[in-house]
Amino acid sequence: MRDDRFQFIPDAGDQRRVSSVLTRIYRDIGLAAVADALKIPTDGFEPDMIESLERGELYLLPPARALAQAGTDA
Repeated sequence: MRDDRFQFIPDAGDQRRVSSVLTRIYRDIGLAAVADALKIPTDGFEPDMIESLERGELYLLPPARALAQAGTDA
């Protein structure tokens, strides 16, 4: 996957509608959640689908700092 994981977020001058960006974010999250719940291996997927799953995982997994802090707060 490319280094820029947020390439789908439009710049201020971009003419894409916000709803299309949100649709893509929701799709990525949904795909990642289903793949995770069903433990589907991503080996056979097309590169675009793999990128979508990886972007979705970013939203599903809290940052490592949040996990470490949650452990100390418990």
